Amino acid sequence: MRFDDIVKVVGTIPFLPPADGKLLYDFILASGRKHILELGFAHGTSTCYMAAALDEAGRIMGDAQKGEIVTIDNLSADEYIPDIETLLKRTHLASYVTPIHSETSYTWELKRMIEAQTRNHDVQPLFDFCFIDGAHNWETDGLAFFLVEKLLVPGGWILFDDLDWTYAERPSLRDTPMVKAMPHDVKTTPHIDRIFSLLVIPHPSFENFRREGRWGWAQKKSGIPSRSVEALDKVYQDRSIASDAAQLPRKIYHRFV
Repeated sequence: MRFDDIVKVVGTIPFLPPADGKLLYDFILASGRKHILELGFAHGTSTCYMAAALDEAGRIMGDAQKGEIVTIDNLSADEYIPDIETLLKRTHLASYVTPIHSETSYTWELKRMIEAQTRNHDVQPLFDFCFIDGAHNWETDGLAFFLVEKLLVPGGWILFDDLDWTYAERPSLRDTPMVKAMPHDVKTTPHIDRIFSLLVIPHPSFENFRREGRWGWAQKKSGIPSRSVEALDKVYQDRSIASDAAQLPRKIYHRFV
């Protein structure tokens, strides 16, 4: 499914703006990701962008093994309007996606996956890309990182959204009793940034770290040359070129008016 077509359906729905959806879409196409794990889907907007990329990759390559997404959120995601099932139906992309509505947390679902994939104490990895955009707190997503590492194939990528997110700056949360009762540093610290800086970057199994705005990327080491680093570079280069092109008319106007 071409990007212009998917953005017509989900482009106005929170919480992933089309520009970021384009990054996900282009990266999956350029790097050949096929087995994707998503932690936190909310409306399912990001899920649809990624599923559209898998669909387009299959169309281009004529590949019967078109790819899959396992995406996990808790039961509160059922309250979003539209919900993920509605968006997948609208986009005709449901065949690519297995949504898991967890009664507990995605860390518990990851525990179940690890149990199912463990043979003689070795975990057989499942995924070549993981997008984390869920709890946004140290306890849940810090643990999720270590669990995802076990399920990520060598050469696979992990992407954290919202490096700058804090409880104190979240309008829907900052005045709740839960957040008001938090210690000041817990409210004001960007938890995902601390996970990326203190857990991901020092981890001996990861390399090719990259911060871009509120996103943090890391690749699991494989020892085998991979073109996915170049693919990621190109995605951001193309975004920069597109941004410059979009600003050019305004710059010309201000130059001569």
